[in-house]
Amino acid sequence: MGSKLERFKIVQESGNILTVELSGFPKELVNALRRISMAEVPVMAIDEVLFTENTSSLYNEYIAHRLGLLPLKTQGEPETLAQASLDIQSGSSLPERVDFQLRAEGPSGSEKSTTVTAGNLKPMGDAAEIEPVYSDVPLFRLGRGQVVEFQAFARYGIGKQHAKFSPVSPATYTFKPVIIFDKSKDFNCEEHVLVCPKNCLEYKNQELVFTDPWECILCKACEKDCKSGATKISWDESTVRLTIESTGSLPARVIFKTALLILMKKLELAQKLLSRKLTVEEVHSQ
Repeated sequence: MGSKLERFKIVQESGNILTVELSGFPKELVNALRRISMAEVPVMAIDEVLFTENTSSLYNEYIAHRLGLLPLKTQGEPETLAQASLDIQSGSSLPERVDFQLRAEGPSGSEKSTTVTAGNLKPMGDAAEIEPVYSDVPLFRLGRGQVVEFQAFARYGIGKQHAKFSPVSPATYTFKPVIIFDKSKDFNCEEHVLVCPKNCLEYKNQELVFTDPWECILCKACEKDCKSGATKISWDESTVRLTIESTGSLPARVIFKTALLILMKKLELAQKLLSRKLTVEEVHSQ
């Protein structure tokens, strides 16, 4: 495909999902943003748990693992988060930490058990805004006479260190589907339109076209059904849609902006490295 003028637009922004369309940008750049959003945008997650009592049927490690995978609401502007990511990657340990406490007891009445959820976690100190994204996530169940008490400590981290620090669940991109249609060959357009599982084809001005190219899933059912070879399905790598779905720790827009800033800062550092021939120690201090 020929090169196009660089364009950018937000296609969808609802809930935790952000879809942006980029035209004229190299696919390597889009993939870099996707990978950075998964692995380098910092969020808070529980990283250490100190149990003072546990008479439940679950091991300490099992409960600690569930606590670590809880998405926590993370505060911060993209610029601050981007710098925090570079600090973490350079080996620095960020001082910010949030402590939680929980004490839960099993039922004392006629009930056989009680469910302890993420909403039972109480932040200590002045960090009331740092809390589980979803308060109804079940952590464990307690029977009569059972008790669990612990303190949990959350810190900043990135997905490169552990999956619990990744702010996104899926982060994907797709190229824009295109139809290459040869009018000179025999064809049966009615069959082509009907065979499409997404119903995104129509016959218009003696040509098979998309009603919405982004509805196409590139299954190539229409191409396979075309015995004359008049229809070919391909894609335009110069137009890409990137979709980021946040876990809720950060807004999807903030994740995207932070990923952009991290990439820009790394490119600036690489440019300095090439121009000044920085030593390894100087690179880590940037």
